[in-house]
Amino acid sequence: MYGPLVITYLFLGGAAAGALFVASTWSLAARRSERLQNPLFAAAFDTMRKHVYAAGFIMLAFAMACLLWDLGSPQRALLVFLRPHPTVLTFGAFTLSVEAGVTAVLASSSLLGKPRLPKGLFTTLEALCCLGALATMGYTGVFLFESGMPAWSTWTLVALFVFSSLSAGISTVLLIDWVAQGRARLLKAAKPLQKAHLACLAGEGAFFTLFMLHVFDDPSAAAAKSLIMQQDMTATIALGIVGFGMAVPAALEAYSLTRAECRTIPAADAACLLGCFILRAVVVACGIR
Repeated sequence: MYGPLVITYLFLGGAAAGALFVASTWSLAARRSERLQNPLFAAAFDTMRKHVYAAGFIMLAFAMACLLWDLGSPQRALLVFLRPHPTVLTFGAFTLSVEAGVTAVLASSSLLGKPRLPKGLFTTLEALCCLGALATMGYTGVFLFESGMPAWSTWTLVALFVFSSLSAGISTVLLIDWVAQGRARLLKAAKPLQKAHLACLAGEGAFFTLFMLHVFDDPSAAAAKSLIMQQDMTATIALGIVGFGMAVPAALEAYSLTRAECRTIPAADAACLLGCFILRAVVVACGIR
């Protein structure tokens, strides 16, 4: 339990939920914008959206597979649905399943045009996708918080994972758009998204600091504190989490915002995703000590 498969689940589940939240929220907001009247922008936006929905579904499915495989008895997963109990695990299972189902419909409708959904139904599904993604981001933190491990027994862990998932989600959306289209056609429209990314990075940094303070202040988390003080772990936190996960993306995004035609993709977003993965690996390592 709490091995590489769980770390992968926490990363992929959070990044996928963050990307789906960003894409669906952006799509809902764009419907009220005059930008969609521009055929070039509308085509670029549709390309971005359908690729994010498809990638988000694949990432969610793989994350769920990692979690089930780590449980050791995947066949027992059906009991969560057949004999549900009011537990955190049940909430997480239903949340992930609903989010994956909604995303599958949105992805198939966007990529294949089948089934052809009425505009009102598509909008409703995107709103559900927003809510499901937000719940999924929170659950990746609750999944550890409710375990009772000393290092994880702080609400700041849930907030940390939400902000980290949003940060990873924004990077995933921008990176997918860069890979799918070869250039940032949504540059001007992405400016508010970059500003939101800076806010998410600030929130992530603040709650990571609070999480570290909890580890150092809680006597029952002495083993985690000892681990953090080791030279290798200190370097991993400084370079991997603070450096790649926060400082590098923040600096590159801030620089990009000052330029009229400069995008720092893929450097900023690739670094951010790497840092988000390292964050989860470090948090898990602290908890199991």
